[in-house]
Amino acid sequence: MKHLVLGFMFLFLTSVATAQTTTDWKTLLTTSGTKVIAVEGATKIDISTAKTLHERGVRFIDTRGSSSWKYGHIPGALPVSSYPTEAELMEIVDKNEEVVFYCDCDVGSAYCNLSPHASATAVALGYQNVYYFTNFNEWGPAGYPIEKAK
Repeated sequence: MKHLVLGFMFLFLTSVATAQTTTDWKTLLTTSGTKVIAVEGATKIDISTAKTLHERGVRFIDTRGSSSWKYGHIPGALPVSSYPTEAELMEIVDKNEEVVFYCDCDVGSAYCNLSPHASATAVALGYQNVYYFTNFNEWGPAGYPIEKAK
């Protein structure tokens, strides 16, 4: 009986510790109205910084959806939803590697927060080197390469 009680206490304490270390990604967002203006634990970057990171070989993730990705994306970028699972992210990048999420939410809806949401999700999952930008629409006009799906 004593071992059974100790076992239950261990399971309870383990579940409490796990619950306390899991961060709700929504708590990492700073908003102005409906627009995300900052993500705690992630760095918002401009396209010239994004280009520098891309040239260094940092992994890029396109959060705009697969149809937008097929139409044109940053070379080497992979499409992932704006609410990626830990398994999806782990297939692409390790938690200690740099990663850049992007979308084109500066155009259109004030409700669009795709890359900030994905960035907050990654931070909540324990990713340490997270960057994001919301103006992919400026990438091509800046003379940076765009790749189309085949």
